[in-house]
Amino acid sequence: MKTAKVYASVHHGNTKKIIDEIAKTNDIELIDATQTVEKDLSEYDLTGFASGVYGG
Repeated sequence: MKTAKVYASVHHGNTKKIIDEIAKTNDIELIDATQTVEKDLSEYDLTGFASGVYGG
């Protein structure tokens, strides 16, 4: 199964730290939403999204 995680980690970088740990034990392509302008996600069987919680 081809899997991707789209993430944004801008303030303290904690989301990136967690995503990196998940990727160590799983075959996941990491896509940084702050650096990627356009990406076709239709090639993936499973897609997840991760970001920090801002503003409370």
